[in-house]
Amino acid sequence: MSGEPSLEPGLIFSGVSQNDIIALETLDKSKPVRDQFDLAGANLLTLNMRNAKATVVKVDASVDFWLLLGAYADAYRRTDSSHALAVLQSPSSAFIADVRKLYGALYLPYADISVGRQIISFGQGLVFSPIDVFSSVNILDLSLRRRGSDVARVRVPFGDLAGIDAIAKVSSRSDGLAAAIKGYGHLGSFDIAGVGVYQGGENEFITGLTFKGDLVAGVYGELVEHWRYGGYCAFVGMLGADYSIAGDWYFTAEYLYNEKPQPAGTPAQFSLLQTNVALVHNHYGFLSIRYKINDLMNVSASAIADITAKSGLVTAQYSYNVLQNADVIVYVQGAPASTNGLLPLPYGEITYGVRGKVSF
Repeated sequence: MSGEPSLEPGLIFSGVSQNDIIALETLDKSKPVRDQFDLAGANLLTLNMRNAKATVVKVDASVDFWLLLGAYADAYRRTDSSHALAVLQSPSSAFIADVRKLYGALYLPYADISVGRQIISFGQGLVFSPIDVFSSVNILDLSLRRRGSDVARVRVPFGDLAGIDAIAKVSSRSDGLAAAIKGYGHLGSFDIAGVGVYQGGENEFITGLTFKGDLVAGVYGELVEHWRYGGYCAFVGMLGADYSIAGDWYFTAEYLYNEKPQPAGTPAQFSLLQTNVALVHNHYGFLSIRYKINDLMNVSASAIADITAKSGLVTAQYSYNVLQNADVIVYVQGAPASTNGLLPLPYGEITYGVRGKVSF
């Protein structure tokens, strides 16, 4: 019929398959060296789906299917797996299905409306984003992937560089209500935004300012104030910078200051799916260096540190593009023993891994 918009039927699928073989070393001097090693495996299949024509209506989904083996399966069985869609366990493995994204969006002339599980980065930080209450970064993941949140979102653009972004968490009161509004724009060479957040679970309001621009190097940051009833207020600030040299060297650094650390709740457990930074101390830092050897190979090193507790996570990796969509990655991750640091470990741990990764 005339007057009806023409729609292009069909779905577009893509995905990634990666398989890790891992040796874990626990630095427990009370044990012989041979007893300090264990074996693990992590097989991940990510399937992505979206509709073919998304100019007016969009459907977007991404699901992770994990098969954990050996020591990783043992560790996962000791954690709370309630955030996963499905968990099937056997004596030697654990299979997990985890929905990262599943939402629908409607693009109207005056606003974009979306509802469902979405990956939202409300701030500017790569690792540290004190203004972002809707997503978390998995610091154990080599690519620092974020998890999705179940939200309703309305974006009203005032142009290409300015607008309003409003988000409400779709959850029960017992899970903690949260809502936020952001007004963003452009000033000189900087993108700036003012943010207001309400967190029902903490019974607090958060106000913040974010910025990102160029001053020789790229600089970005977040300035955040927490407000609670009874006169409590606390400042959290993050400053970051990124810089490249001749298209071969890439540097990223972030520093976070937390004025009033909160006591840690339940001690954190190992989680291959989600291990975020809990701000229980004053000072945190992140540094990443990557060198592009050629179009097929690169090496990188990064460190995430709880400076106050002298704890952290150090990662080094070498990546080789074997074929157009296939990579081999060799990596090492190490963390010192710390009872209240970034990763609460009774003994230092080193992970030696080899990953095969295929995109399709």
